[in-house]
Amino acid sequence: MRLLTLVGSCLLFVGCIKSQFQPGCSFSNGQCIYNVKLGHAQTCDAAGGSDQVSHSSSDGCSCDDIHKVGSDVTSLRTTVSDLQRAVDKLYSEMNISRSELTQTQDLLHAEQQHAAELLVSLNSKEKMLNQSKEELAHVLLSAKTELDSLRQQLINASRQLSTCQGNAGLPTTPPQVYSGYSTFYCGFENYQGSMCTFHAETDSSTRMLWTKQSGHLYSSTGPNMDHTYETSSGHYMAIDANYISQHSSSSTTHTYRLLSPTFEPAQHYCIRFWYNMHGTDVKPLKVYAKVGGGLGNPIKVIQPVNSVDWKLEEVEIGSEYTASKLQVVFEGSTNAHYRYSYSSHGSSSKLYDNENGNVAIDDVYIYNTTCQDVPICPPNSYTHVNTDNTTSCYTFHTTPMSWYNAIDECKKESYGSHLASVTDQIEHDYLVNLIQSDIGLMTAGQSGFYISGNDENSENHFVWTDGGSPSSVTYSNWYPGQPNNVGSNQDCLLMQYPDAGYQWGDVSCSETHPFICESRY
Repeated sequence: MRLLTLVGSCLLFVGCIKSQFQPGCSFSNGQCIYNVKLGHAQTCDAAGGSDQVSHSSSDGCSCDDIHKVGSDVTSLRTTVSDLQRAVDKLYSEMNISRSELTQTQDLLHAEQQHAAELLVSLNSKEKMLNQSKEELAHVLLSAKTELDSLRQQLINASRQLSTCQGNAGLPTTPPQVYSGYSTFYCGFENYQGSMCTFHAETDSSTRMLWTKQSGHLYSSTGPNMDHTYETSSGHYMAIDANYISQHSSSSTTHTYRLLSPTFEPAQHYCIRFWYNMHGTDVKPLKVYAKVGGGLGNPIKVIQPVNSVDWKLEEVEIGSEYTASKLQVVFEGSTNAHYRYSYSSHGSSSKLYDNENGNVAIDDVYIYNTTCQDVPICPPNSYTHVNTDNTTSCYTFHTTPMSWYNAIDECKKESYGSHLASVTDQIEHDYLVNLIQSDIGLMTAGQSGFYISGNDENSENHFVWTDGGSPSSVTYSNWYPGQPNNVGSNQDCLLMQYPDAGYQWGDVSCSETHPFICESRY
């Protein structure tokens, strides 16, 4: 509000007022002075002093209040000015950051586009690589089939030539079959059908007395496991004396025969097989060459060896037998039986005699040549002298197979062949160098190579399965985090990681991969 003071011609000044209205009039120097007070007032100088006209401390505002408000207004204006400058600076910096962000986004977009182009290119090249691998595997398979066919043609032609020379009265020349002989192999596994066309004689109840078995049947007789896989999944042929002792009361010796398929005439035949005669009641194992329906005398008699280990046997068959078609016969025998024991009180108990007489065979090889002409190392294999002074021969197979089928393929190469066992760093480096020096092996092995390690019998206890009985893995080269048994079904060892020097991993045995075979002597 304003205080108006009228002096003559209405003088005006401004100050702080109160709300009370007090009129008045006086004479001075012959003039009437009108005073209209709208409250009381005081005037304040710039320094905060006052020129009091009317004063009331309780109802008005002081000059200190006015100066304080003025000071606050000045301070506020300064603050607003500072804030304005800060805002201007922030806007400037935001414009710079926004520009940098736009540039970064453009660069990121360009990198993403480049990555997408690389991914498309990689997928295209991977597709081409897979196609090339399939084509290479097909070519190798076709070449192997053609080579086997040519070898068989060579054998047949040699035989025909020998026959013609004999008919013409000319001296006959034995066929040159060192690299062209045929091999019959049987591991008695399921993939080979009904015992590879072996057949067993039966008893009066038509029960086959040589039967396919797996694993360890009894603690005191028979093998711990098969010789082919050396796992609980493998099979072998055996006479189960324990079973016979429970079903026969005759104490006489019974013989049981297992007959091979029929083989064509040749200059020579060589038989190699693995046998087990563990048990205190085992009787000799006999081998015959059955010609013209007659057995004659055995060509080999193997005396009992009370050992849980598999043993290798070799039998040469001369021309007297091989000039005609023949069968190989394995004959086992036992006098296992049961009997009753009677007490003085008339009670009886059933007893079993000679039940620890199991005999078993596995991995049978029959070659139409001499044993001398069948080397332990397959043709074109790589040889390496080991730290224990043994020599290993390696062959690489690029056609992917399951772990079990890979073993079967190795077995076909040689009676001493199996998936490779890597027993030290030197041997591992040797195999890796062979792979990395061959573009074909590098290409085929992008998913790894099978070797013989397996923990099927005891989880996380890997063993080598190449010596007739499992042996513990003492040297290992696992990739970090391996073995991990994903899905609880990874039991087979793979040289799995090419970019890490083919360090090892465990995989499902049904997966198909290239593989490495080894024969050691």
